[in-house]
Amino acid sequence: MNEGTGTSRPHAGQEIPHRHVAGHAKAPAKPKRASRGLVRFWAWTLGAMSFLSPFALLGLSPRPAQGAVAGPSQGAVSTRRRPVVVVVTKKIIYTKSATSSVSSSGAGPVQYVQAPAAAPVAVSCGTHAC
Repeated sequence: MNEGTGTSRPHAGQEIPHRHVAGHAKAPAKPKRASRGLVRFWAWTLGAMSFLSPFALLGLSPRPAQGAVAGPSQGAVSTRRRPVVVVVTKKIIYTKSATSSVSSSGAGPVQYVQAPAAAPVAVSCGTHAC
């Protein structure tokens, strides 16, 4: 470039700068994209592994010792007896004895009475309430 002239033309004897496209460094090659089938395979594989991994970890974890877990819910369940609930429904019929005022054609009239309401069922576990 000439100083003071504002032009970019070279003077006689100066070299002309060349723009060599071939001389530039090539851009790095792009990695080859995975095929759609390969991407789907890895998606299904990783999805199945993430679904099954909690079950595998639970299966591999050690079980606690029998004496280590001492609580009322563990030991009491096997020795506790279940209460037996029995519901009895009875139908009771009261009859009046025949009196002299009743005709002799048969027994006295029959009076039907509804059974009292069933009492609430009491649950008992032996000597104490459950």
